[in-house]
Amino acid sequence: MKLLLGSLLVSTALQLASAAISCTDTCADPSFCSPITKPLPEKETLLFTTLSSDVWKSLDFSKVTTLAIFGNYDDTSVASVTCLAHQHNVRVVIGSEFPMDDIDDDEAMAKFVDSKVEEAKRLGLDGLNFDNEGLRSTADILAKRIKEVRAAFNAEFETPQISFDLSIFPKDKQGDGYDYTAMNEDLDFQLPMGYDMNWNTDIATGNSPIESDKAGLQQYIDLGVPANNVVLGLPWYGWAYKCVNATDFTAPCTLQDFETDWFGEVAFQWGNDEITDKWNEYNQPTVSLDEATMTKYFSYVDRDSGDIMQLWYDDEETLAEKYKVVEEGGFRGIAIWTIDMIKTKSENYDAMWDALPTRQL
Repeated sequence: MKLLLGSLLVSTALQLASAAISCTDTCADPSFCSPITKPLPEKETLLFTTLSSDVWKSLDFSKVTTLAIFGNYDDTSVASVTCLAHQHNVRVVIGSEFPMDDIDDDEAMAKFVDSKVEEAKRLGLDGLNFDNEGLRSTADILAKRIKEVRAAFNAEFETPQISFDLSIFPKDKQGDGYDYTAMNEDLDFQLPMGYDMNWNTDIATGNSPIESDKAGLQQYIDLGVPANNVVLGLPWYGWAYKCVNATDFTAPCTLQDFETDWFGEVAFQWGNDEITDKWNEYNQPTVSLDEATMTKYFSYVDRDSGDIMQLWYDDEETLAEKYKVVEEGGFRGIAIWTIDMIKTKSENYDAMWDALPTRQL
């Protein structure tokens, strides 16, 4: 689940439609505005960015195979990313959504697909990363539309990359909103999102429990999706919880009651830099490791509100164990949501980047 993603994608679509900047308008060397033609890599490290920071300007590109851009940005920013990434043989794809109100309308969908092809050509992009979540009764038509996207991009690009962000637990959705086996025919890989598995919990817990990651990946295999067509999404952010009074700050806490919304009242998404800043602000309280989920956490009492807060997060050590699950299982690779949550000069930066597998030599 990518919060506010729908509004971000709509906003982005409006901006791209109105600007009409091309990659060659901003890139000093026009050759870097051409999509990458080398074969897709056997192993993938896809990094999501919302361009909310300038961290993309100083990436260790040996760790990256694809940048996937989501968020509130303009054509000039996209073209600048493409120009830089292509210098390092890194692909750039744009986050996209099928317009579900028109999903059964052949004419409208043909226009949608054509617009995506033209956008990719204009900005020098290498493909699309789709994110339509929570669909119902759309399995057949969605597979058909993905096939149309594949055909259109194959006609214009030598090696386009088409992927789809999906539930970590596909068996709950198979045959209803999604047909994972049919989609696999036309996707380069499927990207189960191994985060936000704590939604609506009563007890503080991990964002990306390692055993749940393993179980979800196995469901894809059970449905006939090959391991080398699966890229596991993992978080560079954690969760802050408001707890009821607790005497043991080293144990998972019980969350406070909420009036209307669990998210935003008693549970909050915080980037890893925010969590580290809070740890330092409160004199570096004891950090515990929840081995069941392979997630770290610590507690403190907020000076202003008096609330007991418990912050759960992944760091380079817990993520290394999850990267190992992917490598040992023969899966295609990992994706990170998002690199913007760890700034270039933060104390987390080097360790988090060093833990990523090297993909390009």
